[in-house]
Amino acid sequence: MKLATFRVETPVGPFDRFGVVRLDDGDTIENARHGKGQIIDINFAYAAMQADGGDSNPTGRAEAFCPADLQQFAGLYGTDLGLLEETVAWAEAHRDATGPRGETLIWSLADIALRPPIARVPVLRDFAAFEDHLENTFGKMDLSIPPAWYDQPTAFKGNSTTMFGHDSTVPWPRYTKKLDYELELAAIIGKPALDVDLDNASDYIMGYTLLNDFSARDTQRGEMQVSTGPYKGKDFAWGLGPWIVTSDEMGDPADLQMAVRIDGEVWAESTPGPMQWSFPEAVSYTSQDEMLNIGEVLGSGTVNNGCGFEIDRWISPGAVVELEADRIGVLRHHVAEPNGAPIRWQRAQ
Repeated sequence: MKLATFRVETPVGPFDRFGVVRLDDGDTIENARHGKGQIIDINFAYAAMQADGGDSNPTGRAEAFCPADLQQFAGLYGTDLGLLEETVAWAEAHRDATGPRGETLIWSLADIALRPPIARVPVLRDFAAFEDHLENTFGKMDLSIPPAWYDQPTAFKGNSTTMFGHDSTVPWPRYTKKLDYELELAAIIGKPALDVDLDNASDYIMGYTLLNDFSARDTQRGEMQVSTGPYKGKDFAWGLGPWIVTSDEMGDPADLQMAVRIDGEVWAESTPGPMQWSFPEAVSYTSQDEMLNIGEVLGSGTVNNGCGFEIDRWISPGAVVELEADRIGVLRHHVAEPNGAPIRWQRAQ
């Protein structure tokens, strides 16, 4: 199942809604790239289903038991898909139905805008799971992989307020001349997790999506030498989406077929392979004496050959960056032109 947050325009302004995506039959990547499919508004469909069953207050019942916000929905049901499956089945069997107040239940993907699937990410943690990528990139920065990386999962925290959904425009910071993309996977937490055993950790994952860790490489290089992790080199933009693929549909992330396209040209292809630390291991380790909350994002780190820095190719202002993975789809961003003259921070003399 593919869970999404989407935006519809109305006479009184835009509204963001929670929906389930149903792509057309055929190639997942190509259908996702071209928006060939539909999205079911779960809140309105549930209300219509209740009305069809004779409920006297279907809209009120839907607001209470089937919220239009994915995080609120997960707050009620965690990673249990039962109500979603029931609602989607009813909507697909009643494709001409409308909501109790005439609401649209099923939209064409071409008629809506996808938002980051999680509207309010509490914490963003980005791990580093792929040794080949680290060896290549650390070497270019005159660094080496620290021994601690082999001993336990490690991550840095990014700016969870700068999330950009599918087909949106990301900024080009005025303080960089080398803007880069990073092809990553991410696990989304679906229910609160505290002191979780490894054997049960996968039960706390709502699903998986694509993560683009945009990076100002020239700025990041200096920051990494301070040993506090990246800061301005990454916090300006994170791409997340296009939707969350639930664990039952995702399978093993290690054998995904992934690629990066820049302006339609394939720059890199990758099959991630085994992670040094799996997503369940990252969940279990992070949850020790610390609560993981619904909607938190755990990035995998960049897959092998997954960034321009690694292959020495660089995007330009105006580029279209597409990350793709079979079983997930395509996450596309448009890179803006720098908004003003280049800047360099220097203390006044």
